[in-house]
Amino acid sequence: MAGKRVAQGEPVQTMKKGSKAGWIALGIAAALVVSGVAGFCAYAGGYDKVFPGVTLGDKDLSGLTQQQLRQSVTPDELLSGQVTVTAGGEELGERTQRELGAYVDGGSLADAAWRVGREEGALGWLKNGWTMLRGLMGMDAPMELAVYYDDAVLRSAAAELAESFDQTPVDGSYELASDGVYATKPADGRALDQPGLIRALTALNGGTGTVDAPFEVIPGQELDLEAAAQELNAEPSPARYDIPTGKVIDGQIGVSLDPQAAAFALEAAAPGETIRLPADVTYPSMTAEELEAVLFRDVLGTVTTKVGGTSVRRKNVRLAGECCNGVVLNDGDIFDYNEVVGKRTTARGFGAAPAYVNGETVETVGGGICQVSSTIYYATLLANLEIVERYAHRYAPSYITWGMDATVSWGGPEFRFKNNTGYPIRLDVKYENNRITVDVVGTKTDDTYVKMTYKNLGDTPYETEYIETDELDWGTEQQKQSPYTGHQVVSYRNIYSGDGKLISSSKEANSNYKSRNEIIMVGTRGKPAGGTAPGVSGGDGLELPPEEWYDEPQLPPDDGSPGLDIFG
Repeated sequence: MAGKRVAQGEPVQTMKKGSKAGWIALGIAAALVVSGVAGFCAYAGGYDKVFPGVTLGDKDLSGLTQQQLRQSVTPDELLSGQVTVTAGGEELGERTQRELGAYVDGGSLADAAWRVGREEGALGWLKNGWTMLRGLMGMDAPMELAVYYDDAVLRSAAAELAESFDQTPVDGSYELASDGVYATKPADGRALDQPGLIRALTALNGGTGTVDAPFEVIPGQELDLEAAAQELNAEPSPARYDIPTGKVIDGQIGVSLDPQAAAFALEAAAPGETIRLPADVTYPSMTAEELEAVLFRDVLGTVTTKVGGTSVRRKNVRLAGECCNGVVLNDGDIFDYNEVVGKRTTARGFGAAPAYVNGETVETVGGGICQVSSTIYYATLLANLEIVERYAHRYAPSYITWGMDATVSWGGPEFRFKNNTGYPIRLDVKYENNRITVDVVGTKTDDTYVKMTYKNLGDTPYETEYIETDELDWGTEQQKQSPYTGHQVVSYRNIYSGDGKLISSSKEANSNYKSRNEIIMVGTRGKPAGGTAPGVSGGDGLELPPEEWYDEPQLPPDDGSPGLDIFG
């Protein structure tokens, strides 16, 4: 660029000619600027619409009249956007801000938008022009949207969203059902963090968008299959009659569960799924309902015997019968006569009556109660029950058929039988008109019935012994001991079908009744010289016990075939 070189130290002349004209031009330009600014500011001061660049959220309010502004700045307009709520990648639903409880003061917002660019004061006209200029140049004047929330509505919305998301954890469990063993595999649950969701929703400040709600995972409890197997494994048992309560209770299901096999099957299941486990299950042969329907409906065996002897003996029989009345035995239970009747004592009301001790008749507390045990024994035979322990009397009693008696004594001998019918049985014992009746009540499953027979294999005759005594006058006699003929008896249990055909006949028991000699005391007091006392030995074996022991005469069988002569 060519120019004038200035020597060092030579003064520079910046304006010589035309310097006045420059200042004039500069002044004119400044005047024009000031005039333009003043005019623009005056224009802004008279602008009757919302200034350019004024926004509220994503809504442009520029150029709206005051009436249009108030129609636009309303809660419905401002809070119409949708909010999508998710949790763990799962969409829970959409809500508008109004549905979330959001609200705004539309009137105040409209007033605030209108006041943008309309400041007052000395510099207000300049600021208003500047605001308009900025707006015309594309620069926004955003307004802050003040959003408030109704706490109850917001919490209700959060709870509603949580209800659709929350899942209760599934604990591992098992159940013994009517058709097998079932187990449920544990599954985790989840719970939406409602306070955290509320914070995320309010952070939108009325805007739109997606909110990912926080939540908590709640693990399900594992199933201890080893413990389950220990609790489940059992042997089956049928429904039973609960003797203390008098009610029928369900039986026990038999279960055999292998924990390892069960764990393998459960591993293949989906979380929360219930599957049937591989287990051996045996169900009771009878339910409580089935047992109730047939409980104590049939008389299996009944026997009545006549009670003789003294009033004390009859009372002993009555008391022993009362002890046995109503006794219930479940299938498999054993009846123990001495245990049921208990020790015979005067404190319990038993008295002294004739009984056999070491072959002699003596007064014993509880004498006569063998008639109750014998009557029960005979009834249990007719009921086809299993006899566990039974002993015949030393001498053949006359109140019951030969071979059908059962002697007892405290400390032994014992009489015991077992309920083998498959159902509960009950003893109904009644004492009336000097007769005792025993009914074995239970449940018949077929039409069979039992008849008892016996065979007398031989008799052992008694002898008559004469013993002299000076306590009696010469020529007088007195019986000290009554005689008994011995018998060797075999009893038979015969089972018949309902139409009277013999199904089976089996030996039941041997009853070896001893003989007892008759003893006659012969008086020697005042014996004359050379006098001789009578003496006869050997009897015909046909004498009978004293009348107090009788029920009816016991006749020997009329033929030699075993088990065919029926008595009772």
